[in-house]
Amino acid sequence: MYVKKVRKRNGKTNKIYEYIHLVENIRTEKGPRQRLILNLGNLDIYPTQYKAFAKRVEDILTGQRSFIELDTGLEKQAHAAAEKIFRKQAREIGEEAETDYQSVDVNSLESQTHRSIGPEYVCHAIWEELGLNDFFARRGVTRHVLPLMEALVVGRLVDSGSERYTKGWVERRSALYELAGSPLRPSLNSYYRAGDRLYGLKEELEKHLSGVERDLFSLTERMYFFDLTNSYFEGKGAKNPKAAWGRSKEKRNDCKLVALGLIIDECGFSKYSELFAGNQFEGETLEGMIRELECQLPDTVRDKTVVVDAGIATEENIGWLKEKGYHYVVVNRGNPPFEGEYEGMEVIREDEGKGIRLEVKRYEHEGEVYVLCRSEQKVVKERSMRTRVEQLFVERLEYHRKGLRLPNRTKKYGKVVELVGRLREKYPRASKLYRVEVIPEGGKAADDPSLVAVDIVWKEKAGLYEEETGREGSYVLRTDRVDLSDKEIWETYNMLRQIEYAFKSMKSSLGLRPNFHQVEGRVDTHMFISVLAYHLLHIIEYRLRQKGDHRSWRTIRTVLKTHERLTIGYKQREGGDGAVRQQYVRINSTVEPEHMEIYRKLGLLGKPLPRKRIAVNQ
Repeated sequence: MYVKKVRKRNGKTNKIYEYIHLVENIRTEKGPRQRLILNLGNLDIYPTQYKAFAKRVEDILTGQRSFIELDTGLEKQAHAAAEKIFRKQAREIGEEAETDYQSVDVNSLESQTHRSIGPEYVCHAIWEELGLNDFFARRGVTRHVLPLMEALVVGRLVDSGSERYTKGWVERRSALYELAGSPLRPSLNSYYRAGDRLYGLKEELEKHLSGVERDLFSLTERMYFFDLTNSYFEGKGAKNPKAAWGRSKEKRNDCKLVALGLIIDECGFSKYSELFAGNQFEGETLEGMIRELECQLPDTVRDKTVVVDAGIATEENIGWLKEKGYHYVVVNRGNPPFEGEYEGMEVIREDEGKGIRLEVKRYEHEGEVYVLCRSEQKVVKERSMRTRVEQLFVERLEYHRKGLRLPNRTKKYGKVVELVGRLREKYPRASKLYRVEVIPEGGKAADDPSLVAVDIVWKEKAGLYEEETGREGSYVLRTDRVDLSDKEIWETYNMLRQIEYAFKSMKSSLGLRPNFHQVEGRVDTHMFISVLAYHLLHIIEYRLRQKGDHRSWRTIRTVLKTHERLTIGYKQREGGDGAVRQQYVRINSTVEPEHMEIYRKLGLLGKPLPRKRIAVNQ
């Protein structure tokens, strides 16, 4: 085995390309010939290192102790080359193979090339069940690109990161390519191109997934839940017209944002997604997304109930939903057409142990139902938020008040008024509950530059304070579904939490944030891959819930990561001539009970891949 440099000329451009081949000499009927073992591509290696590199690869394959020292980069390349040779020459061992006893040197036993296979096995099974490879193949995607596409999506589920990170994960820490097949030349650019192709098929792909999921799970799709979230950029995002300053849901007001709109059904399955600028007003997105959903799924969207939160429930949107024949359940914006009275409310849910108490009161007006809701948990939450900012507001007022009597502190009347104004701007929720007055010293005109403040006084706005605190924990639901009971209306609205969970999953487990890309196309692709990954995640969690298992994907993934694919190497003495051969067997680690429990609930056998064997002459 030795290294050889090969030069090839492009007939059209007349450009010469150089490749590094790992070859060996063999005898044939026509004389000695060179046989290609592995094409190393444009491996960066000096000619003086050819012999040492080839010898190191041979030592790895034969299990010999090596006295050759290579630098870290070449050592990694030697191990990668040996692994590729193993994959090329390995043969499968039938599951029903007879017992095979061998004479083995037990001191030579070693395990190597450990790769995670448990989470990948589950995700790959869902990928195949959704028919994604067939879908892409029908649209001209070559079979060598399919593993790259799967790696981008599954990588978000198993070990989320950028395309560069995904490349390192799938090639060095995961057995996904053993399940899905290997790409032809997995360069970093090939991952970017695969992602571009994925996003280029977005409309067709979401339509395909929606149809397959509807058939697999017999979805009724009676309701659609719509909401927006946003993700922040690391960097300026100057080349992305969607990157804009907005209100970050992660409190990253120092970064530009891009928004993601999502529509899901009552079972939590995603139906349609769309990307918007980071400063997009939520109320202007509903009509466009529903129209796109109508184009994709024309036979399924009519006579449905649309559920949205207060930010989207503008009068214009409600009017449009009525005009198009959609039912709606929304959080009412502004003042309802009735005086909210909390007497005589009906308790529809109560759990004293968990501090849960939900009261409702129904009002009907012009063919619509308004349900006044008050939640004890929401009261506690809003009261805590209010008292916190109220305490901070009052503390800062007290700080400035004491400063009027201390040296080297702000005392000029105009400056003190400005400080109070800034406090009001910083704590608006607390500020509106108080009347604050800055008292100037007497005997001087208001425009006198030497005028100083002598006191700051504040007092609760009696009527407003009781009114605001009395409304804590309450909200009003609005719907045209007069056929629903108060409890059914509230439960329908409460299912909006499913889309909040979808966003939470994308941000925490599927790498939606942060976004390091700067070009619009790359940003769109990055976020769409997270949406695709959510399809797989939700199917896994949905099936587990049907079996009574309510663990999250993050927990399931942690459990399954201990199921691995590994190589066992050992030296074997042949019975006939007594020759010693280095043997390798590629196997799955033993399925543990907690693995098998998950596999059975998902309808899997727990045997991701068959055994493979390779023998190397000493």
